[in-house]
Amino acid sequence: MSDLFEIYIPDNLRFQDYIAIVQTARVWADGYDRKSFPRLLAALAPKVTVDYTLIVSGWGREEYTAHEFASKWLSAEHLGLKPLATQHLLAQPYFKYVGEGEIVVEWQQLASHGRRDDEHRDTSGSITETSDGRTYMEHQFVKVDGKWKIARITPSLIYQTGDFMHIRRPVDSD
Repeated sequence: MSDLFEIYIPDNLRFQDYIAIVQTARVWADGYDRKSFPRLLAALAPKVTVDYTLIVSGWGREEYTAHEFASKWLSAEHLGLKPLATQHLLAQPYFKYVGEGEIVVEWQQLASHGRRDDEHRDTSGSITETSDGRTYMEHQFVKVDGKWKIARITPSLIYQTGDFMHIRRPVDSD
């Protein structure tokens, strides 16, 4: 057994591709946090695979069209809930694979969730409950019409504070 970790340094990653990956990932996070359908859709490949089994096992692994994914994840059942404030911060990327039409990146992520005291507001208002998840977020990017898009989303939980499922409860169940 070796204690050595070999750091993967891609020799075929162009700077323009690096910038495109970072920008696309930021647009994805902004789509979630600003509850912006156009932003989220802009970051996604036509087909998206999501594996949340390491976060909420019941959500499992599912495949969507980009439109289905954005509609579901920005619905009131998930991140589109009016009193739910989120911020998905992506930190240092680790490029796990760089190919001609595919790049796999693992990010350090802090997914912060807060519940506003006014159940019907979608901006400002005091945060009365919080739950933060620290994850490794893996994205598979594929080239679609010359642009990098997210085709697979796989977070793995490091740890979580607060009760995430309680924070995202429907407005009617308070």
